Amino acid sequence: MQILQDCCTGCAYCLLSCPAEAIVSRNGRCSIEQDVCTLCGQCFWACPSRCIEDGGQAVPKAKCGSEYDIVVIGAGIGGLMAAAALSRSGLRVAVFEQLSFIGGRYTEIEHKGYLVTTGAWTPPGPRSNIGRFLRKVGADVRWITLRDTGGDLFHIRFPDGRHYRSVDEFLSRRELLGYARALAQGRRKAPSDVDALSYVRGFVGNPDLLAVVDANIATASGLRASEVPASEFVHITLTMRDVGQDFGYPAGGPRAIIEALAKVVEENGGRIFTRARVGRILVENGKARGIELAGGVIVKAEKVIHNGGVRRFIQLVGPDNLPADYLSRLQSLKGVECGALVLGTREPLYRGTPMLITPGFNRVVGMFEPTFFDPGVAPSNRHMYDVFFLVRSEDRAQELELALSDLGRMFPGFDEVTEMMVPMFFVGAWPGTETGQYIGQVGEQRLDPRTPVEDLYLVGMDVKGSGVAGDLVPVGVERLLNCL
Repeated sequence: MQILQDCCTGCAYCLLSCPAEAIVSRNGRCSIEQDVCTLCGQCFWACPSRCIEDGGQAVPKAKCGSEYDIVVIGAGIGGLMAAAALSRSGLRVAVFEQLSFIGGRYTEIEHKGYLVTTGAWTPPGPRSNIGRFLRKVGADVRWITLRDTGGDLFHIRFPDGRHYRSVDEFLSRRELLGYARALAQGRRKAPSDVDALSYVRGFVGNPDLLAVVDANIATASGLRASEVPASEFVHITLTMRDVGQDFGYPAGGPRAIIEALAKVVEENGGRIFTRARVGRILVENGKARGIELAGGVIVKAEKVIHNGGVRRFIQLVGPDNLPADYLSRLQSLKGVECGALVLGTREPLYRGTPMLITPGFNRVVGMFEPTFFDPGVAPSNRHMYDVFFLVRSEDRAQELELALSDLGRMFPGFDEVTEMMVPMFFVGAWPGTETGQYIGQVGEQRLDPRTPVEDLYLVGMDVKGSGVAGDLVPVGVERLLNCL
């Protein structure tokens, strides 16, 4: 087995999934150590971009029924939310997932005793959109919040060593009032055609505050403040402020959310099939009528829900089945490419907060410590950090070098206390999202869950809604449920 280097997006799911630890990451791309590989095939079923030559891996035939009321393509958080709600309503629901695990970018894979994220870092807690949806469908998740742990929501660290617990500590009274006015006016009606940086600058010109705004938005969305509309910035900022001490983390990590949703699906008669790649969506006379799996199995359905991103949607439904203007819109959507370093350390890198915002550094914009809330997601007496960095070039080696340089600058002795490091890139065929929160791509400007093909629907990060990264997904799911 081998990984096609030109195809590898660098997500590292194969590395995390390999039981023999035969896969290594070099310069943001993974490769297989052939003398260690056991040919178990786990990496093949963990790769979302199909970058691994299968070495004879057979496409399994899912032992599924021939007909359901609802078929869901993709067991990401959006697909599972839809499946949970619909199965509770008494419908026969089947979910088909191409990977060997469910959750997509919203779960974890165990690696060397650490539960390493596949892309979701900071679910905002029980008062978030995700938290409210879980309660609505009866998905039992225990949250650990700042009320339990104590501490601040975030701290700020600048490259010159200054460290603050909030912007209140470095802004003058006049500047604080200006920033408060920006948020208050934005709550009433923030412009969606003005970028966040320009909007805030109109109230406060303090360069440190503008740098914090930029890093905060980048941590939440993977974009610069000059790319995100003021309306989305205000929504994200006020959401986090309103959550306050209820900001938290699910016990066991985001994987606990996925497991709870899957339990609801299955307890209500729904089925979830993994290693079940969909080959195409069946369209007859302008209506979706089911799916054909990669192994040739036909599954009929009254309605089909797609949770696999717009590129895959176009491939599965076929461009000829979509109106030209709709197809053009899908193809013009701008995604987000970003990177992360997941760290395991013997000593804490910072204290008193789960999040560190890092304005002004070359690449790193923020960090989150899952073990601040739940030490059980790492080995005993160890700490885990998810480090977010922007990707500004195609040279992954250079991007990693700059991110590591930032960490060395932030934390003297970083190399000595770090025992585990997994670089992750979300680029190319597996980006952070295919519909970034750019000006013109937020809120009501995003895709409607209804598609031009009758009985074919969308859920996920591409659908209408606003929120902190994945927390906008349940907004779109609710819209979908209202359509059905």
